[in-house]
Amino acid sequence: MNNNEKPQATQDMQQRDLSRRRFLQMTGLASGAAFLAACAPAAAPSAPAAEGGESASGDTASPSAETTTISWWNQYETATTQIAIPQIIEGFQEMYPNIQVDYEITGGPPGGGDYTEVMLARIAAGNPPNAATTWDPPAQFAARGSLSQLDAFMENAEFATQDAFYEGPLNSCRWQGGVFGLPASAGAGCVVYNVDMLDAAGIPSDRASFPTTWEGLRDLSAQLTEWDGEPSQVGLVPWATPWLKPVWSGLNGSQIFNAESLQYTLDSEENVEWLTYWLNWLDEQYQGDIEQLNFYGPYDGAYAPGAFNSGFAAMVQSGSWATSDAEMPFNWEIAKFPVGPSGERSVTGYWPNWWIVPAGAADIQESFLFCEYFCTKGWETWYSYIMDTPAWVNFPDGVLTEKLVEEVGLERATEIHNFFSDYLNDTVDMWNSPVENFANDTLETAVSEVLFKQTTPDQALASAQELIQARLDETLQA
Repeated sequence: MNNNEKPQATQDMQQRDLSRRRFLQMTGLASGAAFLAACAPAAAPSAPAAEGGESASGDTASPSAETTTISWWNQYETATTQIAIPQIIEGFQEMYPNIQVDYEITGGPPGGGDYTEVMLARIAAGNPPNAATTWDPPAQFAARGSLSQLDAFMENAEFATQDAFYEGPLNSCRWQGGVFGLPASAGAGCVVYNVDMLDAAGIPSDRASFPTTWEGLRDLSAQLTEWDGEPSQVGLVPWATPWLKPVWSGLNGSQIFNAESLQYTLDSEENVEWLTYWLNWLDEQYQGDIEQLNFYGPYDGAYAPGAFNSGFAAMVQSGSWATSDAEMPFNWEIAKFPVGPSGERSVTGYWPNWWIVPAGAADIQESFLFCEYFCTKGWETWYSYIMDTPAWVNFPDGVLTEKLVEEVGLERATEIHNFFSDYLNDTVDMWNSPVENFANDTLETAVSEVLFKQTTPDQALASAQELIQARLDETLQA
């Protein structure tokens, strides 16, 4: 089935998958453009509300009584967003009739060009959009002075207060104690598994029986792997989902980046243990032959034509969206990530969309109100179309993704929604470094070198640690 024949929500998710993978590969693009923006003169931003509800100029920080038109840039273009976004804008303008929103749904900035490059060039020139949606972490821009800080506006906000979002997703918007964006979605990661394959192997397939430790997970994978010169079936390929690396580190009691100390910790003992565990998994279950294994992939998602969707892999790591949109042609179940030998609890990661107010934007109060609405009340409409788990803690009960309800029924859809919402209370901190692109690319290279037997886990992580920390220090000094 070609992409045009797939359900539209599936196209939305796959487009975002490709965009995020592209983001991980574009090591220098955002960093270089953001540095350019930081070095160029920019118009002074509107004064944020001070304590007591007044701006720095003494005026009350509330929307003007006259009609104000704000511009919103976004990267959406699919048929589903063509339906959902106008409905959300209509709801916002009903709540704030004196604020009109000028926007396009074309997949890029007005006039075309690379979204991030054009946005940063406009920030540098002093004429940015009032609000924007970014798929790049806010810290990459905030560290270079390219975003407006939102803390003062959140203090007296109706919906988007500091405690209104799950801690992990909101932390992805923080830089040096300040908040520089709002998270709308926070699709949590999990393990998705083929119930039919487990049943056929005589293995308990209920969620309560799913392994809770790394060793148990590896044993389960081994029971479901058949390799006689070449694989005819595999269990799980744990390194296949790049965006979940911070989760694997957290599952073993460590982290990749500490935003408070501005230090990377890639070469910690726990992280070396994690990467060694992956290497041993490759050797024991896949004869150490990653090239032969990759020939039968890909293993990085639940969508067709991947190995999991085709019934070749028994398990896959994915996000909440897969449960409504991957169209898995078998009985499936979801489970939390098992805990490593040095870890204490199951943790997860999340895949966010961020709403930001660029530095130098006019009408900043109105711009914040728009971002606030889209990331809270507006997400009720979005979520009914696309299963992007809300980052808003106060998301109302009973609002579910309609397609999931159609596929699995109301009771199971509610249980799946609650599973992911509850799991967001146990997220690792991620997407929070000003050199996120470079760090992700460098770590992926290090892991590949280990799996291709070009170096050892400790050597690979030590080298990556040195490279990434040096880039971070250089960026901060600039």
